[in-house]
Amino acid sequence: MSTDLKNTIFSVNIFNTNTSQWERYTLKGLEPMPKAENLSVYELADYSSDFDKLYTTYIFTDTKTLNQWNNYRKAIGTPIRVTRAYCSVKHNKDLASKYPGQVAKYSQHMAGKAFDMVPYYGNITLEQMYKIALSYWTFVEPDYSSHVHGDARDPGSPYYPIVQYGSQNVYVATCQDALYYNGYLTLTDIDGIFGDITKNAVIKFQKDHNLTPDGIVGSQTWSALLPDT
Repeated sequence: MSTDLKNTIFSVNIFNTNTSQWERYTLKGLEPMPKAENLSVYELADYSSDFDKLYTTYIFTDTKTLNQWNNYRKAIGTPIRVTRAYCSVKHNKDLASKYPGQVAKYSQHMAGKAFDMVPYYGNITLEQMYKIALSYWTFVEPDYSSHVHGDARDPGSPYYPIVQYGSQNVYVATCQDALYYNGYLTLTDIDGIFGDITKNAVIKFQKDHNLTPDGIVGSQTWSALLPDT
């Protein structure tokens, strides 16, 4: 690893689902992740071991996801390793190019709502981790041959919810990151708050892609915004 993740400064953005407000921190990678137990900031970093690349120094997640992690980690009762958590749109696209058919277009990693995990010291097996995960995560991938994937998506839907003017949540940050990826926003515009700048960028994107220019990101706009995998 060429990047010293533990000493990198990260912008940590946590959406509190109880207060509907963003909580923001500037932390080194080795520092404890706020709102989380037995988790360091760098473990959520947008880093790819496949490409030995740190894509961004910001992290987005929410308290619902961290609460599911906390409960799961407590139930596990032994150290486990996070191999992938937050993932930018560009990172997800690069992974899809390397592993065709194995990366979701609507990946919950891009919303900071998913964890891929493996045993750390060998005190637990992937099968044991998988069986415990079923009781603590909203969704668990059935294939646990290489890792256990748990995420805190909205129940019953593999897709992203509608976001529009006034919305605040991790999916707004994903929308903004996708707009940045497509050249309609700057990096500093990604804050998880759907305001005038984001609305205008969405409308321009919709006009350029022959979509209804209403500034609302529904299924058709999400499909056009997110790179195919």
